[in-house]
Amino acid sequence: MKKTAAKKILILSGISHMIDVVETAKRMGFYTIVTDKAPASPAKAYADRSYDVSTSDMDRLAEIAQSEGIDGVFNGFDDLNTWNALALCEKLGMRYYATKEQLEICSNKDQFKAFCRQFNVPVIGEYEIGADLQEADLAALQYPVIAKPVDSYASQGITVCYSPEELKAGYQKALDYSKSQTAIIEPFIDTPYGTMMYYTVQNGEVYLSAVTDRHVHKQAKEHPPLPIAVAFPSRHKELYLEKVDPQVREMIRAMNINNGVLLIQALYENEEFYIYEMGFRISGSQHYTIVEKQTGVNLLEMMLDYAVGEDLAKYDISKYDNSYMPYPSCNLPILLNHGTIAEIKGLEEILAMPGILNAVINRKVGDEVKPNGSYSQMFGRFNISENSLAALHKTIDLLYTKLEIVSTEGFDMKLVKYQPTEIEAIS
Repeated sequence: MKKTAAKKILILSGISHMIDVVETAKRMGFYTIVTDKAPASPAKAYADRSYDVSTSDMDRLAEIAQSEGIDGVFNGFDDLNTWNALALCEKLGMRYYATKEQLEICSNKDQFKAFCRQFNVPVIGEYEIGADLQEADLAALQYPVIAKPVDSYASQGITVCYSPEELKAGYQKALDYSKSQTAIIEPFIDTPYGTMMYYTVQNGEVYLSAVTDRHVHKQAKEHPPLPIAVAFPSRHKELYLEKVDPQVREMIRAMNINNGVLLIQALYENEEFYIYEMGFRISGSQHYTIVEKQTGVNLLEMMLDYAVGEDLAKYDISKYDNSYMPYPSCNLPILLNHGTIAEIKGLEEILAMPGILNAVINRKVGDEVKPNGSYSQMFGRFNISENSLAALHKTIDLLYTKLEIVSTEGFDMKLVKYQPTEIEAIS
């Protein structure tokens, strides 16, 4: 009997996050090809083949796709390559999970908020101020406010402003980071945590895979808060299901999404949720790892199969709706202070711990870290799951104890520790 040739998948980007994508695709029997303009991008070392080609070079990528005879294109974790993958699939006549119209809604904060309002999804209001920033208009604002680009990601170009002078500088910074040279100004809700929701769409049916609590830390008054823990499930799960989930599902259905995974971020204050961002892609936290622990269904595998034209019937998540989470879990980002990394201790021992599902490490020895309030301060993320809250608390404490990230000056660069006691009892 003739053996069927392995399907080939072209993976856009070779960053550390993509190592798990490559390994998963190979485990599924696919032939993996990674392209990235950086010759030393880490995921290339795990792929069957790689190219030193930019993920935005459509003509060259199309040549590679045709010469290799690929069956699909895959991206994840960042918005730029979501657009690149769509453009390449359109050029090649291949199916892609998202459309231009859907990505525009998710990628542009102005459009997203307007779309939310059509379905009574609560959002943060914005100040209507002209781009010339008249002194009288600035003086009339209630500070602090936050200035942000409408189309950036990973907290880039965002500034918390406490005076008209700071807002002028923060607004210009937001414009500098915006591809469309557009920025918005919103009231700043100063809260140590918010919520993050993960939805999965299968054959047009919308399911809520997880509602989580997103704990954050703000290092400097002008910096946006950065995550220090995402706790599964949220202490506010039932309130979210009652007050916001029906409207969000209606909004997702109105986007005509047939298959895919979405992440939605919200601020939480006084029992109210304020949605402010949506991503139509696999999340940087690799939440699919924790979802698989809870349900046995691997959403990354589902999206890889979709990319190469496979049937998704085997990925039945219909019985895992409404944030099905029997095991207390946590995605634990490690933020770093200023310095240059001289030594990393304890990592191998941590990765061998039973409760550690996986990790994505972004930084290495020799890297310089600057406290700029962006995700570049993140050493990495650990996905953790245990059978009880007590065991989860213990694993988190042990991880902090074992992990040492030593600077060239000899101090531990870990910026802040998430206190496990902040994870409230799960009802």
